[in-house]
Amino acid sequence: MRIAVVGAGSLGSVIGVLLEEAGLDPVFIEQDGNKVRLIREKGLWLEGVSGERLVHPAIFQDPSEVGIVDLSMVLVKSYDTQSVLSTLEQILPGKGLVLTLQNGIGNFETLNQAFPGRVLLGTTTMGAMTLAPGKFRHTGFGNIHFGEADGTIRERTRAVASVLEKMNSGPVHLVDNAMGCVWSKLIINAAINGPATLLKVRNGRLPETVPGRELIHNIVSESLAIVQAKGISLIFDDPEGQVIAVCKGTSENINSLFQDILAGRRTEIDFINGALAREAEGMGFLAPVNKTLALLIKALEIPHQERVTDQA
Repeated sequence: MRIAVVGAGSLGSVIGVLLEEAGLDPVFIEQDGNKVRLIREKGLWLEGVSGERLVHPAIFQDPSEVGIVDLSMVLVKSYDTQSVLSTLEQILPGKGLVLTLQNGIGNFETLNQAFPGRVLLGTTTMGAMTLAPGKFRHTGFGNIHFGEADGTIRERTRAVASVLEKMNSGPVHLVDNAMGCVWSKLIINAAINGPATLLKVRNGRLPETVPGRELIHNIVSESLAIVQAKGISLIFDDPEGQVIAVCKGTSENINSLFQDILAGRRTEIDFINGALAREAEGMGFLAPVNKTLALLIKALEIPHQERVTDQA
């Protein structure tokens, strides 16, 4: 199975390197030409829980140089999903599969509209962060849960699972509720990432205060109303307790949204809390805490020079 890793960011780089070290010979596709040139010239540095090494992966900006692949793993930021569709069209044959392990919601729908019936979806708890251009840290091994959108277990899904298992990055679970997995992770991200970013704290600090716990409670409550209205089954029975457990289990982590704000990058808030607010509005009710939190994070994305600094 020939694999393309679409997006050489932190998670894409970690997964791509692990695939290469498993002997699967993946190819990276990256839209940023500067990243491609840097990695071609100096290599890709990866450190962390899986060790330190400098690798020289096959990486391209132009998909016409890649040829045909059997599986495209889409690991770009959610706001870039639409822009990689033309790339995927050039490298996927009629039966080629797409697998999204991205954060937030909306990615599957965008991909499936372009490649109907050929998109697998899921989540991963693997940890990764960017240190500098071309330099990344593998911060934690983790599970991969993925499957078909309709819940069926097919031969093609088993084939992808057998490939992912070779990465030796953590357990791979082939599931019959992949959409529920995505929404379950969405609720965890919504209740942790935005609040911890606004409060400028690591994950573990968030539930240690009454205001922090109240934020978690309100975000989860709004999210559950949406999930129930959509008829989605989550993969855990106590979402609020699960959020607090994740906070404690990743107590020293600076979440990915917080990392983006610190680095002056655009965040995925539109596909997390912002998406929850839009889903609620689309069904005729409101999710004011999620909407307000999304607006506050969007305000933090504004470059400092655009903010008012002097008072008349």
